[in-house]
Amino acid sequence: MSSTLPSKKTTHKAKSNRARAVANRVASGTIQKSQQPRHDWPTIECGAAGDHPSVQAFLTSLFHRPSSAEFQAQVDEPQYEPSDRLLLKRGSRLVAHLRISKREMRFGDLVLPTAEIRDVATLPEFRRQGCASALLQAADQQMCDDGAVLGVLNTSEPHFYAKRGWVVFGNQSYSEAGARDVLSQLSALRESRPTTFFTKVSQQPDTQLNIRLWRHVEEAALIRLYAENTGHLFGPLERSPAYWRWLISRRGYDRIYVAIKGPDKLPLDDKLTAIVGYAATKGGRIAELVTTPDYPEAAEHLLARACSEAIELDEHPVRFDAPPNHPLHQVFVDAGGQHHTGLIDQGEVQMAKLFDPMSFLNHLCPQIHARAKASSLDLPTELGIQVDDQRYRIVFNQRRITVVPGRLGRSYLTCGNGPFAQLLLGHLNVEEAIKAGKLEASTRIAVETANSLFPKLEHWFPSLDNFTA
Repeated sequence: MSSTLPSKKTTHKAKSNRARAVANRVASGTIQKSQQPRHDWPTIECGAAGDHPSVQAFLTSLFHRPSSAEFQAQVDEPQYEPSDRLLLKRGSRLVAHLRISKREMRFGDLVLPTAEIRDVATLPEFRRQGCASALLQAADQQMCDDGAVLGVLNTSEPHFYAKRGWVVFGNQSYSEAGARDVLSQLSALRESRPTTFFTKVSQQPDTQLNIRLWRHVEEAALIRLYAENTGHLFGPLERSPAYWRWLISRRGYDRIYVAIKGPDKLPLDDKLTAIVGYAATKGGRIAELVTTPDYPEAAEHLLARACSEAIELDEHPVRFDAPPNHPLHQVFVDAGGQHHTGLIDQGEVQMAKLFDPMSFLNHLCPQIHARAKASSLDLPTELGIQVDDQRYRIVFNQRRITVVPGRLGRSYLTCGNGPFAQLLLGHLNVEEAIKAGKLEASTRIAVETANSLFPKLEHWFPSLDNFTA
């Protein structure tokens, strides 16, 4: 059963006063002068509905995006408010912009209130004057005020954000191969398994899988399948029914295919259980492919349909985005392709910022305790952590876990704030981090304990959420 970290609700009155609060923080020095533009003109404001035309024109002039359809989709997003845009102005002229998107991220059995930084932009003549730094610091405060425990962003300039407390978070996971090569490999797999599902469905037409385009009345099936497949993962967004409706209406995809167990015509029930999988595609890219655990073979049928579509549209090679352990990655590798699991995707890395790491550690305690009990550790035990000049001791027994400030004990880790955040988020392999100098361990017992309590996690960030109209 999942739990949601507590989120502070911002009142309507507080939201209406955000611009004034941001301006006061600049004037009072809460936003440090070294991070402010070096002119006497800048003012930071929270956006209003009346700013939308100038914001779209500003972003389009710099990035040649978003399109009118995408900008309208941003405005229509369920949790969007005009004040989620921070604007830096010289008089009435917009010179820098930053947008915050409110999200909820799955983190095992936790749901993390999350905020995503997007569309950080500054006019060329005002760059290297602290504009982006001032907006980013104001955004940190606003994200915290809205109750976010985690900030995320994608960037091609990680060094800029690393200086401001952000850390690299999570590897990419996708495979690429020629569409015809993948189809050949799928055909070879079917021939090598004569008694598997593929033979059975040919002998039992009533259980045969049908692959066709998705229909809007089948939205409940997508919601169900996504929830079934992401409830235990680290990284996917929590998608409410309202968010799903927005995501579908945004049309960031080209097509959605569904796999149906049995006849094509479906009874319209609440969950549409005859639909056992779906795949969303765009431009030769399979952005999201999800199947029910009872019919994993549906993934191969959906992949074959997507590859056939790519061949027809002359879209080569085919890219498949999925969690690192998805079995279809091996199909791409066997077809002569490659499975990519590096930090960089299309020149960008994903970064994160924990606004209160120790509070996050306390919320992780049930997960950490479960790892301790499932490992070979002899309980009771303890592990100290020194983060810069702060000391903590994590004490375990069979029944509970306790974080005690001010003491370390004999076995402990030493690290800075950045590696500590990466450790909590499951980005680090403990022994590799020690070799790289990111962590120091006082004893071998500290290394073994940390390996069990803070393993490197397999993150997955579905790309469909980021596809634009």
